[in-house]
Amino acid sequence: MTDSTRETIVRCQQGDLTAFDELVRSHQAYAFGLALRLLHNEIEAEDVTQEAFVKAWRHIDRFDPNRKFTTWLYKIVVNLCLDMIRARKNARRLFSPIETIPTNLEPTDRNDPMESQSNWELCQLIRDITADLAVTQRLVFTLRDLENLSIQEVCEITGLSVASVKTNLHYARKNIRAVLATRYDVRERLP
Repeated sequence: MTDSTRETIVRCQQGDLTAFDELVRSHQAYAFGLALRLLHNEIEAEDVTQEAFVKAWRHIDRFDPNRKFTTWLYKIVVNLCLDMIRARKNARRLFSPIETIPTNLEPTDRNDPMESQSNWELCQLIRDITADLAVTQRLVFTLRDLENLSIQEVCEITGLSVASVKTNLHYARKNIRAVLATRYDVRERLP
């Protein structure tokens, strides 16, 4: 965590709403992106993001400024998303269809528009396929491979053991590869 973020958090812990506004503005896109990847519904992702920051404000006094703020915030977002997914199941609703998912992906080769388009389409397919994964697999895959968090950070956020994270990640990747291979005949580009 940067010294600037640490200072902002300390100011928040002292009740400074302006500092909290800075924290929200600097982390809102990441929190929303994570919620959207887990829920696949923009309205629900917006609700979760807002609720996550409300919870963060209510409990900012408990946050240790020597820890990584994004890990703490991601844990709040993940827990709220899991609550929402459970509520869906309890209401016996199926997962909503995927709507347009914004992406901040940069083309890998700016000189080859066809390859850039192809890479973008593959990324979109993978994001779409994650909606059909088991909840824990989707959570672990999203945090590790889409959010690029370390295994240890995923463990801290989810409360899962290292072995459980690795197992769920393995099965998530395996399931995604299988769908890409059978439904879309995508094989050679996967690791």
